[in-house]
Amino acid sequence: MEKDIPLNIEILSGEENEKYQLTSAKEIKFVLRTLAAKRSRVALYYGDTNDCFLTTILGVDDTGIWLEQSSNSSDNQLISESNKLVFVTSHLQIKIQFTTNQVHSTIYENCAAFYLPLPDSLYRLQRREYYRLEMPTQYLLHCMIPAATPNVKQLNEFTIMDISCGGVRLICAETDTEIAVGKTYVNCLIDLPEVGKISGTIVVKNLFLFSMASGHTQKHAGCEFKNLDGASTLLLQRYVMNMQRIKADS
Repeated sequence: MEKDIPLNIEILSGEENEKYQLTSAKEIKFVLRTLAAKRSRVALYYGDTNDCFLTTILGVDDTGIWLEQSSNSSDNQLISESNKLVFVTSHLQIKIQFTTNQVHSTIYENCAAFYLPLPDSLYRLQRREYYRLEMPTQYLLHCMIPAATPNVKQLNEFTIMDISCGGVRLICAETDTEIAVGKTYVNCLIDLPEVGKISGTIVVKNLFLFSMASGHTQKHAGCEFKNLDGASTLLLQRYVMNMQRIKADS
């Protein structure tokens, strides 16, 4: 069961702006259309006192968004007159936040609604919760880890079972001694098809044996990314969203 995420406004630092900001129109529309399809609740903050009411996204197209109006006509008037509105919601256990400076009243499928242009950017705040993408067999990724032996440039290849902005789960040989709990591996490379390559440091948090239906045993390593930079985080977010889109269309 998904946890409820508090829909309060987040104040972001300059570093967080870069780390969490999404600017691709295609990806912004994907997130908003998913919210509309799921009728996710949205907190709409308006006015100088940051008054708020809960609404839902009714529809999204290539130009804008339709939101359900409040049942209180006075609130709707204040919202229409406000020059700053902040929208806070959640998508796949990740808080979503974006801002606009105007909306106007309209009708959407016989329902009183607000219309606003698509935001130029939004924030996907992945501070505490990470959506883990289980890798389909036809799209398996590999993590290239430099050999631990000094002066050896060999890269050891490990298949990735799942991935998120928090870390990866790797398949190891049952007798493999290269991966050990507590060890840190720097300059690990992952090629994300159609997105780009990322490089980072991983820390092995746990190892466990997994029995397969065939009777064979696999060893899995749960690894955490350590201080993954903002550029790599954005590439990884983009890849996860692309894969979600592919899985939803299949």
